[in-house]
Amino acid sequence: MRLLGAGLFVCFGMMGLVVFLGNLGWLESGSPLIVFFGISVFMFLLMAGSFILFNMAGDRPSNIPSVEDYIRDLKEQGLLLIQDYSATRAFEVEEWEDEGVHYYLELTDGGVLFLTGQYLYDYEPTLDDSEINQPRYFPCTEFSVLRHGTEGYVVDIVCRGDVLEPEIVAPPFDFKDFDNDLVPEDGQIISDVSYDELKRQRTERKTKQTTSSWWARLFGS
Repeated sequence: MRLLGAGLFVCFGMMGLVVFLGNLGWLESGSPLIVFFGISVFMFLLMAGSFILFNMAGDRPSNIPSVEDYIRDLKEQGLLLIQDYSATRAFEVEEWEDEGVHYYLELTDGGVLFLTGQYLYDYEPTLDDSEINQPRYFPCTEFSVLRHGTEGYVVDIVCRGDVLEPEIVAPPFDFKDFDNDLVPEDGQIISDVSYDELKRQRTERKTKQTTSSWWARLFGS
């Protein structure tokens, strides 16, 4: 919504400028170079203004509670589910479009926890933006997943222990994976397949995809 609002702000601002210059007759009689320069400067000012207005001026509307307040409210209502985990290793599956990050985590009790969703973006490392640079927070050896008790979505992840750098980044799930129910649900614990076997399966898929791509380039098919 902020992006849409910023775009409309710039769009209507430019439309207003054109109407204003037209009423003054500058579009017809003014120097094209001066008019172009003036419009360019005004557009830059509009973009800067939209950035301040929709990003910096009040990060959170007053009627939207903070995460901490929301968690406290859920806890008071008995709607906060806290799941504690201990993990030893983790590997990542690359997202296909924007469905969110996927992680397989080997738990100390032998199970494998699968987590997936855009909420995981908040714990990913960001090193290419000077304003929001942050280290990796998740996966980690000790953590708690806080979920809405009835709706099941993740409210927050409390990270503790040591950070676990993903061992591999496997290729994304494809249509066949989804059609054949090979993509676990968020929060599902896999107990019938080991972590090493799951990693092998995803790595094997990556090897097959790489080989197919190589043959396609070699024979032009």
